[in-house]
This record gives sequence, structure tokens and C-alpha cells, in this order.
Amino acid sequence: MPDTPDLVQEQAQEWLRHGGGREAHDCLAQADLALGAYRDAALEYQALSAVPAHERKGQADAAEKDAGYAEQEAGAWLLAGDGKAAERAARLALKRDPSRLGLRLLLARSLSMQNDFAGGVAALGTLPEPGVPGGATDPFLVRALVMRAAAYRQLGQNEKGLADANQALALEHDNIEALLERGILEARLARYAEARHDWDQVIALSPDGHAAYLARQDEAVMDSDPDQN
Repeated sequence: MPDTPDLVQEQAQEWLRHGGGREAHDCLAQADLALGAYRDAALEYQALSAVPAHERKGQADAAEKDAGYAEQEAGAWLLAGDGKAAERAARLALKRDPSRLGLRLLLARSLSMQNDFAGGVAALGTLPEPGVPGGATDPFLVRALVMRAAAYRQLGQNEKGLADANQALALEHDNIEALLERGILEARLARYAEARHDWDQVIALSPDGHAAYLARQDEAVMDSDPDQN
């Protein structure tokens, strides 16, 4: 199969014209994602997760595949900026595996996108404790902590948000999103020197990234206010 997304998309479309089934739709969805056609990808995954039961007869892993497609659909809707559609897909995926942090994070992000920050915090539930002897850290834990820190900030619970940002950075000390968020929270708590230090780190780590652009904006706002210097 060609490596370039546009050729993959073309091949998948041709495959569908000649009777390609779920694999062809999956291939097309992946190509749409790579090309930035997030809504098209989400609709492909939505169709895949809604295949009637009689068409899946004999497929032992059908339920697992459906949950996977719903998860991918939720992610695509988030990229498309449609929080409500992402919420519906995330809830569908969570019916299969309600304890999985990656799915809870998708739901929390979809709710926060709809400005339901309290709902986002609730969707995450109790986060796993890092550093438990003999246990592994969930790969989604840092992202969940950063998301919850931002939600707490939106709710005016800055100390709680700062605690989450600190925990995320204890796990991954160069995490750009966590540094950016901690800087914002520190500024909210009038800890201006600490905020500037975090934002300077963001700029140093990824000078051309979007987070660095935001950090420079935040520093410019701080510089313009004599009470914050």
C-alpha cells in the first residue's frame, strides 16, 4: 500500500467502488485523518461502529472492534472541533471498557470542549496513583492530569489545578503542555516569577511550537502589567 495519504485515500476509494468492506472504510478513515479531513474520518468510523449485528455474524472480536472504532471516532470529532459528537462516541466506547483511562480522557476532553469543566473532571474519575511499587504508570496519566489542571483553572480552583500540574511534571518534567498550564496557574496565584520560569522553559523546549507562541503571549501580558513584575 502506498505511504502517502492521498494515494492511500485514492486506493481506498477505488477499493470501496469494487466492493471493499470494513477494511476499506478503515483504510479510508486513516487516510482522511492523515490529510486533515477529520469530519470525514469521524463519519467513516461512525459508520464502522454502527454496522448491524447480522453483518458481523461469526466475528468473535466484533464488539472489541466496534469499541475501537468508536474510540477513533471520538478522537476524530475532537480534532474536528465537535465536542458533542465526540462525547457521544466516547460514551459508546466506554460502554465496552468503562475503567480505561484513555477513554475517560476522551470523554473529559469532549465535555471540556463544550465548557462543561465540572463534567470533565467527573468523567476522569479517580486517577491512578503514580509510582506504586510493582505497578506501571498509565500512559494517559500525564495528559489526564494536565487536562484536569486546566479544568480546575476554568472552575476557579487554581490550587487544585496547580497540584495536578505539579504531579504531571513530576512524572514528565519536560512536558510542554504541563509547563504551559502550570505557568498560567502560577500567574493566577500571583506567583509571577515561577510563571515566567515555566513559560521560558516552554519556549526553550519548543521555540517554534504553538505552546511557545502562547507562552510568549502570556509573558507579553505580564510585561504590560506593572503589578505582575
